[in-house]
Amino acid sequence: MDSVDAAPGRAAHRLYCHFVWPTLGRIPLISRDAADVVERHLITLCRRLDAEPLCVRAFSDRVHLLARFKPGHSPAALVGRLKDGSEAAIQDAGHTVRWGRGYAAATVSGSEVRAVMRRIHRLANGPRAGARDRGPGNRPWRAPGTGSGVPTVGVDGVLPAR
Repeated sequence: MDSVDAAPGRAAHRLYCHFVWPTLGRIPLISRDAADVVERHLITLCRRLDAEPLCVRAFSDRVHLLARFKPGHSPAALVGRLKDGSEAAIQDAGHTVRWGRGYAAATVSGSEVRAVMRRIHRLANGPRAGARDRGPGNRPWRAPGTGSGVPTVGVDGVLPAR
């Protein structure tokens, strides 16, 4: 459902999607240093592509991105441009990251956005976090003012079988 913006006659669309895509062959190609670079570049690219990144997390073998985008955006085109643009920028920064084919995407209702962000945080700090477990003092990036806490519901966060 659309809500009315501050400008008369304009609708504010709130389309949210949780994207996950793997590294090539799900090989752990993203080091600790590279993960920060990956996250920063994805945030920058999202903004350049007129999408709002809400939560970004790079693991050793995959990336989670929760973003708000406009109705005219194609999820496939958005992810394709993010993968292409980030791979090139990361290589320019001196790291080697190659993305695998495909991605997983799940739409998220506005009422579940915070729960999905918390789920991504739990994945980041859980026992399956892999080489990039940051611990409680170093959290994944998320948009300012989005809060934290214990989730009541969320996205399962599991990639489809290889």
